[in-house]
Amino acid sequence: MHLEADRDALVECSQAVLRVVSPRATHPVLGGVRITAKDGTVELAATDLELFVAVTEEFATIEEGVCVLPGKLFGEVLRSLPSGRVSVQATGGEAVIQGGKARFSLTTLTVEDFPEFAEVADRSSATADAGELSRALRQVVRAASTDEVRPVLTGVLWSFAEGAVRLVATDSYRLALREVALKEGPSEGEMIVPGRALVELGRHLGASGVTEVTIRAGEAQAVCQVGRNRLVTRLIEGEFPKYRQLIPEGYANKLSVDRAEFGQAVQRVSVVAGTNTPVKVHLGDEVRLTAVEAGVGEADDVLEGATYEGEPMVVAFNPRFLGDGLDACEGEKAVLEVSSPTKPGVLRGEERYEFTYIAMPVRLSR
Repeated sequence: MHLEADRDALVECSQAVLRVVSPRATHPVLGGVRITAKDGTVELAATDLELFVAVTEEFATIEEGVCVLPGKLFGEVLRSLPSGRVSVQATGGEAVIQGGKARFSLTTLTVEDFPEFAEVADRSSATADAGELSRALRQVVRAASTDEVRPVLTGVLWSFAEGAVRLVATDSYRLALREVALKEGPSEGEMIVPGRALVELGRHLGASGVTEVTIRAGEAQAVCQVGRNRLVTRLIEGEFPKYRQLIPEGYANKLSVDRAEFGQAVQRVSVVAGTNTPVKVHLGDEVRLTAVEAGVGEADDVLEGATYEGEPMVVAFNPRFLGDGLDACEGEKAVLEVSSPTKPGVLRGEERYEFTYIAMPVRLSR
């Protein structure tokens, strides 16, 4: 195998797949990057057996072939080279990488040991606008859990309906839900996709410049095609929590406030708050945020220009979860709806009903 490419373009491709490589790979080849040169294109691929990522670009293929290089070392070598033309030539268990006056010789890994992913037998297929899906993933994935004790909560539910898909994530402390219109798609069906895979998909959507993405789902895997890039992820088995009962039709108590100002105020008062210290939102004629940490100090801030309709009350939230929700909302104004200090609060962008963020309150001791 022999290819030539611009150093910066090859570095960009390698970084896209190296994010998948685990630093604690159980087998050497799982720490590798497979390079396939064929028909004037070069594919770089990596996997950790949970997620497979392949990036394809048009590079000069002087000699077609396949090799697997140690991923981390390959990336470090590429980044060390000067800008300009880079050559990668592999033969007889050795790969020679040259750029400028520099020359590296790396021992290759066994190609036959690199895992092959079987073609997914389509159970359903959907096509969405890449920009719209990218924004939806940014909003929703943050609510997925990172605790593997309950694997189903580390994923995002995709619930298909006629012309749309609903993305839902929850870690049991907050819930994020977003409706995404589909150009094509099934009229029903569900799957749970690992949050980690969707973070990676979001990166590809943001960097690819393509206008649409295709998702094909099988029984145990899903394939996401973003231009020439391909992601294959396992699906999570299990039953997603019954979330619909948590979504209220609407609350009588409603706060409308500048979203950026609210977010900045949460950040300010939480400076004195410890890990488990909530931020209290005082709702009334004046809207204030407070935080008190015993033995440390306290903070108080007033939200200028905020309007509140409803009964006066104090509701407390985890500052990180509240800040995440405000960051996920879109638009200049944010709307927080509450029914009582012990019931979930609903956060949305004003007049933006496609996204809903629900945060559980922190119970205050009397």
